[in-house]
Amino acid sequence: MLFLFNDALYDLGDVAETARERGDALGVNPLALRNLRVGQVIKMVREWVWERPALAKSDPQSGMFLAALVAMKTNEANALLAVAPNGSKTSADVQVRLASVSLVTMKQLLDLQAEGRLSGHMANMAVWSQAPARMQA
Repeated sequence: MLFLFNDALYDLGDVAETARERGDALGVNPLALRNLRVGQVIKMVREWVWERPALAKSDPQSGMFLAALVAMKTNEANALLAVAPNGSKTSADVQVRLASVSLVTMKQLLDLQAEGRLSGHMANMAVWSQAPARMQA
């Protein structure tokens, strides 16, 4: 499964397996993963992004783990935008949006990433400018 997290595109493969493996490597209890709800996953995304705003690119292991969790728990989303606004005081200030993006668009983004040309602006134009506001978490 292809998953866009901010301006990083990951090939997650089997999302449940990726969540378990990446979570295990990060010291997350696999049993706890099974019981997480979508709201708890979004809270985790907010906390991790607030601590490390560039996490999707600077820490792909954590980025893939969060992406796999979102995909696994929503059964629908394959794109995540999580941004900590300037001056944010807590993780609750991190803005999160989810989307289900067509495979054609994801493949185009994957090609751009392979060429080193995928940017936040390009991801925004391809995905987030098209996603309805109701998809905000």
